[in-house]
Amino acid sequence: MYKTPQGNVGILVSESSGPLPFAEVAFCRRLCIIGARHGLHVYVFCLSWIASGNAAGIPAYTFERGTWIRKWCPRPDIIYDRCLVHDRKQQLRKHRLLERLANEHPFVYLARGLAGKWAVYQALLECPEVAEHLPETALYQGQAQLDQWLQAHDGEAFLKPRNGTHGKRTLHVKWHLPRDEVRVVGRSGRNTVFRRRFSTKQAGLVWIDRFTGRQPFLVQPYLQLNSSDGEPFDVRVLMQKDAKGEWSLTGMAVRAGRKDSLTSNLHGGGTAHRALPYLIRELGKSEGKAAEAAIRKLSLLIPAYLETRFGRLAELGLDFGVDRQGRVWVLEVNSKPGRSSFFRIGDPETARRSLENPIGYARYLLLSKP
Repeated sequence: MYKTPQGNVGILVSESSGPLPFAEVAFCRRLCIIGARHGLHVYVFCLSWIASGNAAGIPAYTFERGTWIRKWCPRPDIIYDRCLVHDRKQQLRKHRLLERLANEHPFVYLARGLAGKWAVYQALLECPEVAEHLPETALYQGQAQLDQWLQAHDGEAFLKPRNGTHGKRTLHVKWHLPRDEVRVVGRSGRNTVFRRRFSTKQAGLVWIDRFTGRQPFLVQPYLQLNSSDGEPFDVRVLMQKDAKGEWSLTGMAVRAGRKDSLTSNLHGGGTAHRALPYLIRELGKSEGKAAEAAIRKLSLLIPAYLETRFGRLAELGLDFGVDRQGRVWVLEVNSKPGRSSFFRIGDPETARRSLENPIGYARYLLLSKP
Protein backbone atom coordinates (compact mmCIF):
# COMPACT_ATOMS: atom_id res chain seq x y z
CA MET A 1 0.00 0.00 0.00
CA TYR A 2 1.04 3.64 -0.24
CA LYS A 3 3.51 5.28 2.08
CA THR A 4 1.53 8.28 3.28
CA PRO A 5 3.32 11.63 2.94
CA GLN A 6 1.98 14.32 5.25
CA GLY A 7 1.37 16.79 2.45
CA ASN A 8 -1.05 19.55 1.49
CA VAL A 9 -1.86 20.05 -2.19
CA GLY A 10 -3.59 23.31 -3.10
CA ILE A 11 -5.40 23.51 -6.43
CA LEU A 12 -5.24 27.13 -7.57
CA VAL A 13 -8.21 27.96 -9.82
CA SER A 14 -9.96 31.07 -11.13
CA GLU A 15 -12.78 32.68 -9.20
CA SER A 16 -16.32 32.07 -10.43
CA SER A 17 -19.77 33.52 -9.85
CA GLY A 18 -21.49 30.12 -9.80
CA PRO A 19 -23.03 28.36 -6.78
CA LEU A 20 -19.45 27.86 -5.54
CA PRO A 21 -17.00 30.78 -5.87
CA PHE A 22 -14.39 28.87 -7.90
CA ALA A 23 -14.06 27.31 -11.37
CA GLU A 24 -13.67 23.66 -12.41
CA VAL A 25 -15.81 22.38 -9.53
CA ALA A 26 -16.35 18.81 -10.84
CA PHE A 27 -12.65 18.41 -11.70
CA CYS A 28 -11.56 19.68 -8.26
CA ARG A 29 -14.06 17.41 -6.49
CA ARG A 30 -12.55 14.35 -8.17
CA LEU A 31 -9.01 15.45 -7.28
CA CYS A 32 -9.98 15.91 -3.62
CA ILE A 33 -11.43 12.38 -3.52
CA ILE A 34 -8.40 10.84 -5.26
CA GLY A 35 -6.04 12.80 -3.00
CA ALA A 36 -7.70 11.47 0.15
CA ARG A 37 -7.33 7.95 -1.20
CA HIS A 38 -3.59 8.57 -1.62
CA GLY A 39 -3.12 10.09 1.81
CA LEU A 40 -2.96 13.69 0.59
CA HIS A 41 -4.94 16.67 1.87
CA VAL A 42 -6.20 18.33 -1.33
CA TYR A 43 -8.09 21.61 -1.27
CA VAL A 44 -9.11 24.43 -3.64
CA PHE A 45 -8.26 28.12 -3.37
CA CYS A 46 -8.23 31.30 -5.49
CA LEU A 47 -5.62 34.05 -5.80
CA SER A 48 -7.47 36.75 -3.87
CA TRP A 49 -7.97 34.41 -0.90
CA ILE A 50 -4.21 34.39 -0.26
CA ALA A 51 -4.43 37.94 1.08
CA SER A 52 -6.92 36.77 3.75
CA GLY A 53 -4.45 34.26 5.17
CA ASN A 54 -3.50 34.33 8.86
CA ALA A 55 -1.83 32.07 11.42
CA ALA A 56 -4.55 29.46 10.83
CA GLY A 57 -3.62 29.16 7.14
CA ILE A 58 -5.62 30.29 4.10
CA PRO A 59 -9.37 30.12 3.43
CA ALA A 60 -10.11 27.27 1.03
CA TYR A 61 -12.67 24.62 0.08
CA THR A 62 -12.31 20.89 0.63
CA PHE A 63 -14.61 18.08 -0.42
CA GLU A 64 -15.31 15.91 2.62
CA ARG A 65 -18.01 13.35 3.35
CA GLY A 66 -19.81 14.10 0.10
CA THR A 67 -19.99 17.88 0.37
CA TRP A 68 -17.92 21.04 -0.09
CA ILE A 69 -16.73 22.64 3.16
CA ARG A 70 -15.17 26.09 3.48
CA LYS A 71 -12.43 26.04 6.09
CA TRP A 72 -8.97 27.30 7.00
CA CYS A 73 -6.35 25.04 5.46
CA PRO A 74 -2.59 24.84 6.06
CA ARG A 75 -0.55 26.64 3.44
CA PRO A 76 0.20 24.28 0.53
CA ASP A 77 3.33 22.18 0.14
CA ILE A 78 2.48 21.77 -3.55
CA ILE A 79 0.41 24.04 -5.80
CA TYR A 80 -1.40 22.65 -8.83
CA ASP A 81 -1.86 25.85 -10.83
CA ARG A 82 -5.02 25.83 -12.98
CA CYS A 83 -5.55 29.60 -12.80
CA LEU A 84 -5.52 31.32 -16.20
CA VAL A 85 -4.49 34.97 -16.50
CA HIS A 86 -4.70 36.81 -19.79
CA ASP A 87 -2.87 40.11 -19.42
CA ARG A 88 0.28 41.58 -17.94
CA LYS A 89 -1.49 43.30 -15.03
CA GLN A 90 -3.17 40.05 -13.89
CA GLN A 91 0.11 38.20 -14.34
CA LEU A 92 1.96 40.63 -12.06
CA ARG A 93 -0.78 40.39 -9.43
CA LYS A 94 -0.62 36.60 -9.54
CA HIS A 95 3.16 36.63 -9.22
CA ARG A 96 3.00 39.05 -6.28
CA LEU A 97 0.41 37.02 -4.34
CA LEU A 98 2.17 33.68 -4.91
CA GLU A 99 5.49 35.23 -3.88
CA ARG A 100 3.82 36.36 -0.65
CA LEU A 101 2.52 32.81 -0.10
CA ALA A 102 6.00 31.34 -0.74
CA ASN A 103 7.53 33.69 1.84
CA GLU A 104 5.01 32.46 4.43
CA HIS A 105 5.50 28.78 3.58
CA PRO A 106 7.81 27.57 0.78
CA PHE A 107 5.94 25.41 -1.73
CA VAL A 108 6.69 23.46 -4.89
CA TYR A 109 4.79 24.03 -8.14
CA LEU A 110 3.42 20.80 -9.57
CA ALA A 111 4.55 22.39 -12.84
CA ARG A 112 5.62 25.74 -14.17
CA GLY A 113 3.44 27.18 -16.90
CA LEU A 114 4.64 27.77 -20.43
CA ALA A 115 5.61 31.23 -21.62
CA GLY A 116 2.85 31.68 -24.24
CA LYS A 117 2.21 30.51 -27.79
CA TRP A 118 4.90 32.61 -29.44
CA ALA A 119 7.68 31.55 -27.05
CA VAL A 120 6.66 27.88 -27.39
CA TYR A 121 6.64 28.18 -31.21
CA GLN A 122 10.13 29.71 -31.21
CA ALA A 123 11.43 26.98 -28.88
CA LEU A 124 9.95 24.14 -30.96
CA LEU A 125 11.45 25.64 -34.13
CA GLU A 126 14.84 24.68 -32.73
CA CYS A 127 13.87 21.01 -32.45
CA PRO A 128 14.42 19.63 -35.99
CA GLU A 129 12.04 16.66 -35.60
CA VAL A 130 9.23 19.02 -34.59
CA ALA A 131 10.06 22.07 -36.74
CA GLU A 132 8.92 20.42 -39.99
CA HIS A 133 5.45 19.95 -38.44
CA LEU A 134 5.02 23.61 -37.40
CA PRO A 135 2.90 25.95 -39.53
CA GLU A 136 4.71 29.15 -40.52
CA THR A 137 3.88 31.68 -37.80
CA ALA A 138 4.46 35.43 -37.40
CA LEU A 139 3.50 38.08 -34.87
CA TYR A 140 0.75 40.32 -36.24
CA GLN A 141 2.26 43.76 -36.86
CA GLY A 142 -0.50 45.70 -38.58
CA GLN A 143 -2.32 46.22 -41.87
CA ALA A 144 0.72 46.42 -44.16
CA GLN A 145 2.15 43.14 -42.87
CA LEU A 146 -1.21 41.34 -43.20
CA ASP A 147 -1.57 42.73 -46.74
CA GLN A 148 1.84 41.27 -47.67
CA TRP A 149 0.93 37.97 -45.96
CA LEU A 150 -2.29 37.63 -48.01
CA GLN A 151 -0.41 38.31 -51.23
CA ALA A 152 2.19 35.66 -50.35
CA HIS A 153 -0.25 32.99 -49.06
CA ASP A 154 -2.92 32.65 -51.77
CA GLY A 155 -5.08 35.38 -50.21
CA GLU A 156 -5.69 33.55 -46.90
CA ALA A 157 -4.62 33.96 -43.28
CA PHE A 158 -5.55 32.59 -39.88
CA LEU A 159 -5.22 34.95 -36.89
CA LYS A 160 -5.37 33.96 -33.23
CA PRO A 161 -4.61 35.77 -29.95
CA ARG A 162 -1.14 35.05 -28.63
CA ASN A 163 -2.57 34.28 -25.19
CA GLY A 164 -6.04 33.07 -26.18
CA THR A 165 -7.94 29.92 -25.20
CA HIS A 166 -10.88 27.83 -26.45
CA GLY A 167 -10.68 29.20 -30.01
CA LYS A 168 -12.02 32.62 -28.93
CA ARG A 169 -11.30 35.67 -31.13
CA THR A 170 -9.82 33.59 -33.97
CA LEU A 171 -10.21 34.79 -37.58
CA HIS A 172 -10.04 33.18 -41.01
CA VAL A 173 -9.37 35.95 -43.53
CA LYS A 174 -9.89 35.39 -47.27
CA TRP A 175 -9.11 37.96 -49.96
CA HIS A 176 -11.09 37.36 -53.15
CA LEU A 177 -9.65 38.49 -56.49
CA PRO A 178 -10.45 40.06 -58.91
CA ARG A 179 -13.27 41.76 -56.92
CA ASP A 180 -10.76 42.78 -54.20
CA GLU A 181 -13.27 41.91 -51.48
CA VAL A 182 -12.35 40.40 -48.11
CA ARG A 183 -14.44 37.87 -46.21
CA VAL A 184 -13.85 37.07 -42.56
CA VAL A 185 -15.16 34.13 -40.54
CA GLY A 186 -14.38 34.43 -36.85
CA ARG A 187 -15.23 33.67 -33.26
CA SER A 188 -16.13 36.40 -30.83
CA GLY A 189 -14.88 36.77 -27.26
CA ARG A 190 -17.99 34.83 -26.25
CA ASN A 191 -17.04 32.06 -28.72
CA THR A 192 -19.93 32.62 -31.13
CA VAL A 193 -19.31 32.39 -34.89
CA PHE A 194 -19.65 35.57 -36.98
CA ARG A 195 -19.14 36.50 -40.63
CA ARG A 196 -18.13 39.83 -42.17
CA ARG A 197 -17.78 40.88 -45.79
CA PHE A 198 -15.86 43.93 -47.00
CA SER A 199 -16.12 45.38 -50.50
CA THR A 200 -12.41 46.27 -50.57
CA LYS A 201 -9.30 44.70 -49.11
CA GLN A 202 -8.38 47.99 -47.43
CA ALA A 203 -11.72 48.13 -45.56
CA GLY A 204 -11.16 44.55 -44.38
CA LEU A 205 -7.63 45.27 -43.20
CA VAL A 206 -8.82 48.32 -41.22
CA TRP A 207 -11.58 46.30 -39.53
CA ILE A 208 -9.20 43.41 -38.67
CA ASP A 209 -6.69 45.83 -37.17
CA ARG A 210 -9.47 47.31 -35.02
CA PHE A 211 -10.62 43.79 -34.03
CA THR A 212 -7.17 42.90 -32.66
CA GLY A 213 -7.51 45.89 -30.33
CA ARG A 214 -3.76 46.25 -29.94
CA GLN A 215 -3.68 42.83 -28.25
CA PRO A 216 -0.87 40.53 -29.48
CA PHE A 217 -2.05 38.20 -32.27
CA LEU A 218 -0.31 35.51 -34.32
CA VAL A 219 -0.70 35.07 -38.09
CA GLN A 220 -0.56 31.64 -39.73
CA PRO A 221 -1.50 30.07 -43.07
CA TYR A 222 -5.09 28.83 -43.19
CA LEU A 223 -4.62 25.06 -43.16
CA GLN A 224 -7.32 22.77 -44.58
CA LEU A 225 -7.87 20.75 -41.44
CA ASN A 226 -11.40 19.58 -42.21
CA SER A 227 -13.05 16.18 -42.42
CA SER A 228 -14.61 14.88 -45.65
CA ASP A 229 -17.89 16.34 -44.30
CA GLY A 230 -16.31 19.78 -43.99
CA GLU A 231 -16.03 19.69 -40.18
CA PRO A 232 -12.88 21.27 -38.71
CA PHE A 233 -11.11 18.75 -36.46
CA ASP A 234 -7.95 18.34 -34.47
CA VAL A 235 -6.38 15.63 -32.33
CA ARG A 236 -5.88 16.38 -28.62
CA VAL A 237 -3.19 14.35 -26.85
CA LEU A 238 -2.82 14.49 -23.07
CA MET A 239 0.75 13.92 -21.89
CA GLN A 240 1.27 13.62 -18.12
CA LYS A 241 3.89 12.67 -15.59
CA ASP A 242 2.83 9.66 -13.54
CA ALA A 243 3.40 8.46 -9.96
CA LYS A 244 7.00 7.57 -10.91
CA GLY A 245 7.68 11.07 -12.25
CA GLU A 246 7.87 9.81 -15.84
CA TRP A 247 6.12 11.13 -18.95
CA SER A 248 3.37 8.94 -20.38
CA LEU A 249 0.74 9.37 -23.06
CA THR A 250 -2.54 9.35 -21.12
CA GLY A 251 -4.93 9.55 -24.06
CA MET A 252 -5.75 10.80 -27.55
CA ALA A 253 -9.09 12.07 -28.90
CA VAL A 254 -10.39 13.87 -31.98
CA ARG A 255 -12.36 17.08 -31.43
CA ALA A 256 -14.61 17.97 -34.36
CA GLY A 257 -16.42 21.28 -34.77
CA ARG A 258 -19.57 22.11 -36.71
CA LYS A 259 -19.12 22.87 -40.42
CA ASP A 260 -19.47 26.61 -39.90
CA SER A 261 -17.49 26.81 -36.67
CA LEU A 262 -13.91 27.62 -37.86
CA THR A 263 -12.32 25.77 -34.92
CA SER A 264 -12.84 22.34 -33.41
CA ASN A 265 -12.82 23.39 -29.76
CA LEU A 266 -15.42 21.65 -27.58
CA HIS A 267 -16.22 24.97 -25.89
CA GLY A 268 -17.54 26.10 -29.25
CA GLY A 269 -20.02 23.21 -29.49
CA GLY A 270 -17.78 20.49 -30.95
CA THR A 271 -17.96 16.71 -30.55
CA ALA A 272 -15.32 14.19 -29.43
CA HIS A 273 -14.35 10.89 -31.07
CA ARG A 274 -11.82 8.11 -30.58
CA ALA A 275 -8.74 9.16 -32.57
CA LEU A 276 -7.62 6.13 -34.58
CA PRO A 277 -11.05 5.05 -35.95
CA TYR A 278 -11.74 8.68 -36.95
CA LEU A 279 -8.40 9.07 -38.74
CA ILE A 280 -8.82 5.74 -40.56
CA ARG A 281 -12.31 6.76 -41.65
CA GLU A 282 -11.02 10.07 -43.00
CA LEU A 283 -7.68 9.04 -44.52
CA GLY A 284 -7.92 5.30 -45.13
CA LYS A 285 -6.31 2.54 -43.09
CA SER A 286 -2.61 3.01 -43.89
CA GLU A 287 -2.69 6.84 -43.96
CA GLY A 288 -4.81 7.00 -40.79
CA LYS A 289 -2.44 4.68 -38.92
CA ALA A 290 0.58 6.64 -40.21
CA ALA A 291 -0.91 9.95 -38.99
CA GLU A 292 -1.67 8.44 -35.56
CA ALA A 293 1.90 7.06 -35.33
CA ALA A 294 3.38 10.47 -36.25
CA ILE A 295 1.21 12.17 -33.60
CA ARG A 296 2.28 9.60 -31.00
CA LYS A 297 5.99 10.07 -31.86
CA LEU A 298 5.79 13.87 -31.65
CA SER A 299 3.80 13.68 -28.40
CA LEU A 300 6.52 11.62 -26.73
CA LEU A 301 9.21 14.03 -27.98
CA ILE A 302 7.74 17.48 -27.22
CA PRO A 303 7.30 17.45 -23.39
CA ALA A 304 10.86 16.50 -22.48
CA TYR A 305 12.20 18.97 -25.05
CA LEU A 306 10.09 21.84 -23.67
CA GLU A 307 11.28 21.04 -20.14
CA THR A 308 14.84 21.82 -21.27
CA ARG A 309 13.60 25.30 -22.24
CA PHE A 310 10.91 26.19 -19.67
CA GLY A 311 11.69 24.07 -16.60
CA ARG A 312 9.82 21.19 -15.01
CA LEU A 313 6.34 20.45 -16.34
CA ALA A 314 3.65 18.01 -15.15
CA GLU A 315 1.16 17.76 -18.00
CA LEU A 316 0.61 19.12 -21.50
CA GLY A 317 -2.33 19.17 -23.87
CA LEU A 318 -0.93 18.85 -27.40
CA ASP A 319 -3.21 19.76 -30.32
CA PHE A 320 -2.43 18.39 -33.78
CA GLY A 321 -4.01 19.12 -37.13
CA VAL A 322 -4.16 16.56 -39.94
CA ASP A 323 -4.75 17.85 -43.47
CA ARG A 324 -6.43 16.02 -46.36
CA GLN A 325 -3.03 14.72 -47.53
CA GLY A 326 -2.44 13.13 -44.11
CA ARG A 327 0.24 15.64 -43.11
CA VAL A 328 0.44 16.25 -39.35
CA TRP A 329 0.75 19.79 -37.94
CA VAL A 330 1.55 20.88 -34.37
CA LEU A 331 -1.10 23.52 -33.61
CA GLU A 332 -1.01 24.24 -29.86
CA VAL A 333 0.74 23.27 -26.65
CA ASN A 334 -1.25 23.94 -23.46
CA SER A 335 0.18 23.58 -19.95
CA LYS A 336 -3.28 23.77 -18.32
CA PRO A 337 -5.15 21.22 -20.44
CA GLY A 338 -8.79 20.20 -20.10
CA ARG A 339 -9.93 16.58 -20.07
CA SER A 340 -13.53 16.76 -21.26
CA SER A 341 -12.82 15.07 -24.62
CA PHE A 342 -11.77 11.85 -22.83
CA PHE A 343 -14.98 11.77 -20.81
CA ARG A 344 -17.04 12.40 -23.96
CA ILE A 345 -15.59 9.55 -26.02
CA GLY A 346 -16.57 6.96 -23.43
CA ASP A 347 -13.02 5.97 -22.45
CA PRO A 348 -13.28 5.57 -18.66
CA GLU A 349 -9.73 4.22 -18.26
CA THR A 350 -8.16 7.27 -19.94
CA ALA A 351 -10.52 9.63 -18.07
CA ARG A 352 -9.54 8.00 -14.76
CA ARG A 353 -5.80 8.20 -15.51
CA SER A 354 -6.12 11.86 -16.51
CA LEU A 355 -7.29 12.60 -12.94
CA GLU A 356 -5.06 10.13 -11.08
CA ASN A 357 -1.78 11.26 -12.66
CA PRO A 358 -1.56 14.82 -11.21
CA ILE A 359 -2.17 13.44 -7.73
CA GLY A 360 0.28 10.58 -8.29
CA TYR A 361 2.92 13.04 -9.49
CA ALA A 362 2.27 15.40 -6.55
CA ARG A 363 2.81 12.45 -4.23
CA TYR A 364 6.02 11.56 -6.07
CA LEU A 365 7.31 15.13 -5.59
CA LEU A 366 6.49 15.07 -1.86
CA LEU A 367 8.24 11.74 -1.36
CA SER A 368 11.24 12.97 -3.40
CA LYS A 369 11.78 16.05 -1.24
CA PRO A 370 15.08 15.87 0.68
